[in-house]
Amino acid sequence: MLVTTASAWALSFTPIEMDFTPSGRGTTQIYRIENTNAETAAVEISIKNRKMQLNGEDQLSDADDDFSIFPAQVVLQPGQTQTVRVQYTGPASLTSEKAYRLIAEQLPIDIGQGPQNGGRMRLLVKYVASVYIVPAGARPKLKLAETKLTTEEGKAWLELLIHNEGSSRKILKDAQVQIAGQKIQGEELKGLEGENLLAQTQRWFRIPAPKGVTSAQNVQFTVP
Repeated sequence: MLVTTASAWALSFTPIEMDFTPSGRGTTQIYRIENTNAETAAVEISIKNRKMQLNGEDQLSDADDDFSIFPAQVVLQPGQTQTVRVQYTGPASLTSEKAYRLIAEQLPIDIGQGPQNGGRMRLLVKYVASVYIVPAGARPKLKLAETKLTTEEGKAWLELLIHNEGSSRKILKDAQVQIAGQKIQGEELKGLEGENLLAQTQRWFRIPAPKGVTSAQNVQFTVP
């Protein structure tokens, strides 16, 4: 995920998703920051514990005790590349996957540069990467926990509460919903198809209800 304050990108940060192991060599991974702009850039790297709310939004909290990041702040000259070492230092014994957000954020400061003419907007870039600590044998396990039929501005919606009871995340790819003899899939599942459901997490999803459906009972939900 990338957030900017202008249309051009001044930095690149890779990879944007990474799996770690809770112990062994996989506790340490290497990231790469490149300054693709013509100006010097200062970047700060931090990490946050990630929980997922019922609407799918992240709830972030401090996770400094679980990781060591070096360097946590860098100054990059134009065209310069810097590697960043991220090491998981949290509990080595896990029963379920843990999710984090690694954030690389350009700082709003000028380094050794004079004032610019013309009131040019300064570009700031923020990358938000996904980090997962994956124990051996972790697997997702999905369950359709609740369904309901709602109406908003004259349009009927089928709402699904899906619970990942398993020990790893699951991407809802090629999902299918069946109700009243009708199968819903592909583009009809916009807002659900391709979404991420973290381990031990519940999310509400809303899709347009098929014509003629008057009840949310006997709904079947499957993902390969």
